[in-house]
Amino acid sequence: MTTKSSPTPWVDGPFSLIETPSVKIKSDHFYLKAASEMTHAHNVLIRSLNAILRQGPHIPTSTDPKYCAKDVTDFLNYVRCWVQMVHHHHWVEEEFIFPEMDKFSGKPGLMDEPRHQHELFQAGLTNLESYSINTKPEKFEWKGAQGMEHIIDSFSEDLTGHLYGEIEVLLTLSDLDSEEFKKTWLKAETIAKQSGNLKLLACGEDFPPFPWFMPYLAHYAFAVRNGSWRFNPCDFWGKPRPLAFVNNNASED
Repeated sequence: MTTKSSPTPWVDGPFSLIETPSVKIKSDHFYLKAASEMTHAHNVLIRSLNAILRQGPHIPTSTDPKYCAKDVTDFLNYVRCWVQMVHHHHWVEEEFIFPEMDKFSGKPGLMDEPRHQHELFQAGLTNLESYSINTKPEKFEWKGAQGMEHIIDSFSEDLTGHLYGEIEVLLTLSDLDSEEFKKTWLKAETIAKQSGNLKLLACGEDFPPFPWFMPYLAHYAFAVRNGSWRFNPCDFWGKPRPLAFVNNNASED
């Protein structure tokens, strides 16, 4: 697998994170806020993918003396949640953000390139979702032609390339009307919250913004009974924590 290199041992690799545009660019135009918020959303997806890639090789399989069916089940569920989060993110883009931007800009096809890029990795995501749902714990494999790593390798370059590239597209839109851009974005956030879920809250960069109480509600309602959360690289309040599986050593929930 060819990936972006990272010198850190946590989840800033193997795929590199995107630098927030507002760190270097100063502007009151809403295009910059949109690009920066989308960067946060994409970095959530990238960090969670990195968490899967870093921990997957260390999940003991059925031939390993340290094998535990619950560990595998929880990991498969974490992967499923990540896939569904990616699906939801792109559904909001395709169903609302991209069409609305076409309308208010007066430029039909403005977002065709990022929309078409979704097609490049859709099949791979669907395969990974199917694997995570249908694989029995004792049949789980990371390596090999039938393993999870092979499925992820089939689409991860296209996915991350899209996540990087879409930010670059947004940064070219400073000529659009700032207020109309803002209205479209706020509507998209509302739609995302109404149709979304609380699958993963990764590293303090949740998109769209949740009400202040939501991380606490999610923590006490779900985390204590869901072992899959231990694979997340951050706790529910966005604080980084050690990965649960490295070098075949599991941490406590």
